Amino acid sequence: MRYRFIGCLLCLFCNFAAAGWTGVSVTLGESTSDWQFGGEKREARSGWIALQIEEKSASELRIGASIGHSTLRVAASSPLNTQKFDTQFVGVYLRQPIRLSDHISLEGLFSYHYNSGRNNDEMNSFEVDWSETRLQLGLSARFANIRITPFVAYNHVDGDIDSSAGIEIFELDEPQSSGIRFDYLLEPSAFVRFEFQSGANEGGFLSFVRQY
Repeated sequence: MRYRFIGCLLCLFCNFAAAGWTGVSVTLGESTSDWQFGGEKREARSGWIALQIEEKSASELRIGASIGHSTLRVAASSPLNTQKFDTQFVGVYLRQPIRLSDHISLEGLFSYHYNSGRNNDEMNSFEVDWSETRLQLGLSARFANIRITPFVAYNHVDGDIDSSAGIEIFELDEPQSSGIRFDYLLEPSAFVRFEFQSGANEGGFLSFVRQY
């Protein structure tokens, strides 16, 4: 079932790529989250790279898709039990910007990502799968070629780690997060983005974006 679902999202991504897309970006990032395994809290740290494309509708709604690769490290009480994975992810999102004035705008975002991977230890094989859902609201202000966007978000994670010893189910320890984005506009349709988050996901992101 999981592979059928990944295949459907990959087909959706390919359809976006074949369409007349209006935006593309490449993002590098690192983040840390606390995952709750029953009564035990473990730190999950990941580093990733993603390609994202989007299409703009007549109502200014942006419909996007993303695909990427990440490395994941799930800590344990004993360093010997720390789990490391190579994972892939695909996702879709809806983004609605609302211009309030020439320099101020409001933006809502809904996104869904599916992640799947396994470790490289042939002696102890583990597989990890999880989904991430995010609702985000931000307020942007532009000054010359700098755009600043503070935002708040609600995050939901649902996943499991499967091994010969059994299945461990996990979720986010804290769903709320907040952060701030800085966009440096190189030209009207291209910019570099720096983003910092705290709360459910703590980390930093660097994006190179082109929009048409």
